[in-house]
Amino acid sequence: MGFERILVAEGYVSEETVAYAIATGEKAGTRLVATLVRLGMAEEEQVAAAFREHHGLPALERIDEAPVGGIGLNRLFLRRHAAAELGTTDGRLRVAMADAEDQELIDGLAFATQLPISISVATFSQIDELYRREGFDDQAPGFDTDVRDDFARLAESESDAPVIRRVQSLLDGAAQRRASDVHIEPMARHVIIRYRIDGRLVEVERLPLQLAPPIASRIKVMAALDIAESRLPQDGRIRLTSRGRDIDVRVSTSPTAFGESIVLRLLGRSEVPLDLDRLGLPIAAYDKLVRALDRPHGIILLTGPTGSGKTTTLYAALSRLRRPEVKILTVEDPVEVLLEGVNQVQVRPEIGLSYADTLRAFLRQDPDILMIGEIRDKETAEIALRAALTGHLVLSTLHTNSTLGAFTRLTDIGIEPYLAASTVNAVIAQRLIRTLCGECANERAPLAEEIAEYERIGLRVPTSVGEATGCPACQQTGYRGRAPLIEVLEIDATLRDVVRDARAEAVSNPTVPAETLFGHGLALVSASATSRA
Repeated sequence: MGFERILVAEGYVSEETVAYAIATGEKAGTRLVATLVRLGMAEEEQVAAAFREHHGLPALERIDEAPVGGIGLNRLFLRRHAAAELGTTDGRLRVAMADAEDQELIDGLAFATQLPISISVATFSQIDELYRREGFDDQAPGFDTDVRDDFARLAESESDAPVIRRVQSLLDGAAQRRASDVHIEPMARHVIIRYRIDGRLVEVERLPLQLAPPIASRIKVMAALDIAESRLPQDGRIRLTSRGRDIDVRVSTSPTAFGESIVLRLLGRSEVPLDLDRLGLPIAAYDKLVRALDRPHGIILLTGPTGSGKTTTLYAALSRLRRPEVKILTVEDPVEVLLEGVNQVQVRPEIGLSYADTLRAFLRQDPDILMIGEIRDKETAEIALRAALTGHLVLSTLHTNSTLGAFTRLTDIGIEPYLAASTVNAVIAQRLIRTLCGECANERAPLAEEIAEYERIGLRVPTSVGEATGCPACQQTGYRGRAPLIEVLEIDATLRDVVRDARAEAVSNPTVPAETLFGHGLALVSASATSRA
């Protein structure tokens, strides 16, 4: 069993991490263990413990008293192999090694000295400290060009473990505070850490600027990104467990004036409600959505800005549609929630796997239902709408601000009005609003202008409405959690004629005022679920 299999078996690293480390090491000309530890993929103490147990070797102790040198071996050679000469005892050459399976080093020392070798297992940090103590501080880890620069930045820390713990702490803190995003932003004198909590950014920490490069490198390693590339934006994904939660993390890096800005979007798979009944939809909106989902063909469009909960609603709808006799295919960027029984594909434009290419392939896979993460261009829209015409049920999202705006958007990207009118069954507009903290929410009597609004849209005037206060449980914001605002527009024969004649822009919203986004919001205020603020 190779040493990498031991690390995997002990749970110190994953098979994916080992594969990535091997590829990186081959490109850079370094050994596996050095790549794993120096780039923060594995904790050096665990690697050293595995070496000791697997080979029955002693640990290097009391490095403050360990002698360095003795018979004058080439320190640069030793340093490059993460080893240190400790002198001779009883006719044996004593050597501290961070990679106890570096046979090239062992054979070279035995040939050069004609002595048997006695090995003590050290961590990479201990080897670094031995040479620093002796005033020989050439790092020379063996990586070329930009990769060596990345190693040098990581080596500014006393060891790699603090970087690993720092990144894990950021993710744990975000999970604990229910943050949807973590923003890591290097500025002129420090690194600002901000969490997006309930839709709003909150600064939580400021770190020394010198921590920016090692943190960026650690996150890139976790997301399988190119650690040597800091000039171009990159996107990746991390899967991890934090505080008992399975979390998918979407990673986005972007170069800025002071370093790489990183945004981590946290998607808690275990907490995504995959049941329409748990989304908190109004009864009228729920009934309209279910009717649209029960139709055998056509297209359902979800509209709203980024971060409005469209993807959650899509997954809940797919969960309802899952049946053994139905084949469901999805094309997403990226796949955010894994659904049992659903064939999910992530687009990869860099290799030519676009939305349009995937959809063309999907139509030859005999699907019943298609889900498209987003309609972005004419080609994707045409394939989706024609699939709806040929007997498939299609679900997708579209970036517009209103339900009727979906048809304007389709026209803008080049879709003929008759095609949209013939295929779209329903358009859903969605937003997310903050909900009041259950620990400190108050109620008050509605104001005169609020009463007028309730009367205008036909809602019962409440005797009290919710009001935010603030307490330690909600970090003094008065809000904790979010709820969806949803408006569902069913496309009937009259509206189809309007769309076909390209008159959608001139038509007022036919939805009953109480069932619009604004009406749903007022209903939540009257139920003390949120406030007017």
